[in-house]
Amino acid sequence: MILPLQIEFHNTQPIEDVEFHIRRELAELEKFYNGLVSCRVDVEVPEHARKGSVSEIRIDFVVPAKDVARELGGIEAKRDTEHLEVKVQRKDASMAVHAAFNIARRRLEELTEGSSRKPS
Repeated sequence: MILPLQIEFHNTQPIEDVEFHIRRELAELEKFYNGLVSCRVDVEVPEHARKGSVSEIRIDFVVPAKDVARELGGIEAKRDTEHLEVKVQRKDASMAVHAAFNIARRRLEELTEGSSRKPS
């Protein structure tokens, strides 16, 4: 990754366990796709933990536009990079992190498969 990972916690102090899961999931993702430009993760937990309250994880990846050009119908990208955003809600913040990175990996797989295929 070109820029360092950014992690922001909202309504709470940083949670070491959640931050650890984010770093581990990102390291696994980078083994599969090493073209990330940057990654920002926002962790929002409920102000008052109540039964049924959920944590929300938002991940914003920046990827090279060349990897998504085919996904955009072959249109030349006007910028060098594109954003890929994932948003997940779960009761447990660590589970939300895991789910969000699974979704991100699937999306990146779709993008990289699409960019490796030759246009028809």
